[in-house]
Amino acid sequence: MARQPPSTCHHPDRACFNQHELIRKYRCADCGAVMMCACDEVRGHRFLPHQLSEGCELDTQERVPVTHGFQEGVCSECRGLPADPAPAAAIHGRTSKIRRYYWRELFFAKEAALHDWNSEHPDATDDERRSAQSAIEKAVLKDIKELHASAPKYAFTEKSQAEVIDQYSVEVEPLQATYAKDGRKGAQIVVGDEIISAEEFASRHYSGQGWQVLQLESVPFHALFGVMMWIVIQDPIDPANRIVSFGDRTAYEERQTKEPIWTHLPSDFGSAGYGTRRATAIEKHFDEFLHDDDLEWLFDYWRFHSENLRQYLWAHRPKDVERARKLLEILPPQTIKAILRYLVQDYWGRYLGWPDLLLHREGEFRFVEVKSSSDRLSDDQKRWIADNHDVLKLPFAIAKIHRIAS
Repeated sequence: MARQPPSTCHHPDRACFNQHELIRKYRCADCGAVMMCACDEVRGHRFLPHQLSEGCELDTQERVPVTHGFQEGVCSECRGLPADPAPAAAIHGRTSKIRRYYWRELFFAKEAALHDWNSEHPDATDDERRSAQSAIEKAVLKDIKELHASAPKYAFTEKSQAEVIDQYSVEVEPLQATYAKDGRKGAQIVVGDEIISAEEFASRHYSGQGWQVLQLESVPFHALFGVMMWIVIQDPIDPANRIVSFGDRTAYEERQTKEPIWTHLPSDFGSAGYGTRRATAIEKHFDEFLHDDDLEWLFDYWRFHSENLRQYLWAHRPKDVERARKLLEILPPQTIKAILRYLVQDYWGRYLGWPDLLLHREGEFRFVEVKSSSDRLSDDQKRWIADNHDVLKLPFAIAKIHRIAS
């Protein structure tokens, strides 16, 4: 894309509409022009030419054409302001703050180094290229860490675990256990002749107090959402709905040939913008279908019909569907509907971080997050705790399993 000539508007008030794009786009509040910053021009043409003609709004997922190409002094840094932090989600392989905050810098530095290496080694074997890529990724990460230590670009302002617990008055119940010496993840506590997980240890502790225990984490909530909300999410009269395809999740897990699943899905599904755009339809769904006395019956009736959406959400396993069904038996209808409303308003922003256990007995219930001696709250769990305090208001505690000194 050629650089566009400056317009008569000087774009004094422009804002990035998706900080999670590699080549960011900015919209002028005065004239509506959509542009990119000139500091991205070289690397944009070099590595991501397909991203230069349009951007994607974060909240609505709407594709927005770039109208004014690259312009000087558009981003915060080029205007002499601090860089805008846009930490990526903490996923496997990207849990450290360096990886989460500097994901964009890591990408461009790695791509530049790989491009140079490939140019210098045109006859390299696949094994040599994989080895070089691994070495480059380590070197780039080391450089970024050193840069952050000497001249940090971003301030890591997220609250600590202790601050979150204190701010939201989270009860922490201390438990004591003997840990296996090999410290195997997920199966590390010694009970008699057994080595069990922290979650199983906590489950047995609470069972001994008269609670019934349902082991959860996030996926049963995905299954609950898929079953109870499919009919509004996949509404064919939604103008943003379109046909999409994705690989069969069950076939993938069983290492079978993956036949594509074709289904309806809104282009902005999972964003905060979806919940806003579809607010009227969502309220109608709750009013017309989700009556207190019908929830369990509806779940059983809609289980088959919701298969495609649940596949898309990776909420397809029968054990997770059964645990979702159990939630309807344990939790009051108003709590179920509060959880569904919470998720539909920003699904991808809220689908992780749910507690490990649900305790219940005689109409009483309580959610519990289990932490072993060295385990810490993840960023998603901190966010869930804050949201639970402000929005969901579910009874909640942390079970901290301390190591018994040997």
